[in-house]
Amino acid sequence: MLERKLRNARHRYARLAGKAIIGLFLVIISSIFILENLPYYKFSELNDIPAQEIKIKEPLNLSIGSIRKEFKELLQEYNDALKPRLQEANLKNWDPETLFEINKLNKDMMHSFSNSDYLDALKGIKLLKNKTLEVLYESERIYKENIKKATLFFSDDYYDEAELHINRALIISPKSIEAQLLQNDIEKLKQILPLLSKARVARIENNLLKEHKFLDLVLKINPNRPVEAERIKLLQKLIRNNNFDNHISIGFSKIENHEFKEAKNHYQKAKEIYPDRMELKVFLRKLLEEEKSYRIDLAFKQAEQAIREDEWEQVRSNYSEIIKDMPNNEMAIVGLKRANEIIEINLVISQYLESSSRLSDSSILSQAKNVIKRAEYFSRYSAEIKRKIKKLNNLIILFNRLIPVTVMSDSMTYIKVRGIGKLGRISHKIIHLKPGNYIFEGVREGFKSKLLEILIPYDQNNYSVNIICDESI
Repeated sequence: MLERKLRNARHRYARLAGKAIIGLFLVIISSIFILENLPYYKFSELNDIPAQEIKIKEPLNLSIGSIRKEFKELLQEYNDALKPRLQEANLKNWDPETLFEINKLNKDMMHSFSNSDYLDALKGIKLLKNKTLEVLYESERIYKENIKKATLFFSDDYYDEAELHINRALIISPKSIEAQLLQNDIEKLKQILPLLSKARVARIENNLLKEHKFLDLVLKINPNRPVEAERIKLLQKLIRNNNFDNHISIGFSKIENHEFKEAKNHYQKAKEIYPDRMELKVFLRKLLEEEKSYRIDLAFKQAEQAIREDEWEQVRSNYSEIIKDMPNNEMAIVGLKRANEIIEINLVISQYLESSSRLSDSSILSQAKNVIKRAEYFSRYSAEIKRKIKKLNNLIILFNRLIPVTVMSDSMTYIKVRGIGKLGRISHKIIHLKPGNYIFEGVREGFKSKLLEILIPYDQNNYSVNIICDESI
């Protein structure tokens, strides 16, 4: 909008300048005419008129341009430097009248400029700038004064007074990091003062634990309070015996409830108070005995549950833990041995299932059958082994059946199957092979030999191979 107003003003100024030039031109023409037609007219009188016009019009044109330029520069400076600071000064919350005055100056200034009254506009921006600087100086003074007072009252634990002045500072400068940090410290003081009051009451009542509690909370909020720190040290000495007895007593109740972790915590806390007391030795012996007994019982129960769920890794882990505590426990020894055997046989069967193509080999097939015989005994304990035995038996059957394989050629290529036999020169022939990997070789005089590696799947009922030597040497 401002640019549009400036553009309109320039257009009006150009029109005025054009009219002035035309007027001047007419005056000159008229003067020449008078000189030529009225020789008795005085030259000095003619010269006065255009001279007067130049002195008025030309300086006026230069003055307007200069004023407009200066106004625009001052306005830009104001918008860039002073206006943001004025907005941060939060004037509407502590001096709305001055804010109204500044807004009016700004409005009047822009009105003057819109009406091409550039001189008044220039005066207006200067007044606006001076007034703004005056307000900013005052806000800075008020801010610093309240920060100083808030700091002094805070150092003397006067919360209400400190809060009053920090709030005044924040009204002036709500985004000040310095003021926000000080306000945070003052708010901590608001938490500390009630605790100090409660600690004083507890001290009068001779309630050492209560006093210790409140002073400890004070130091957690602000550790840099020497008086409270010294009092805490004294209180710790006075309640030391009570704390030790309480930890031992609570610790024994935790052992009875099988809460061994909590019992150990109480043992450690009691040991930190009196590390050489006899009660600690009695407590520790009881804790270790009960924890061991509970751990063994729990491991047996978990092992039984794992057996029912066919989780033999868990069974092995449970029995191993029992043997650590009771190396001669016969039940755990037998259970661990069985778990290891089941895990081992399960792994072996899984290897055959994962590499089932090996079953086409007679020696591998024999080994697999032996594994199945061995695994039959453990299938009574593991449903997983029983399932895998059935799957492996089915694969053995599939891998030892003959699958018809159709071999096609061009009757000129000599064909043989490595490890199986020669087929000769054929165009079409059916042979029977077990599932597995085979290499077909084709030879023809004058042509490059060809090797064809194929895998006959165990789950198909027929297969076809096409081999022709057709690439000449």
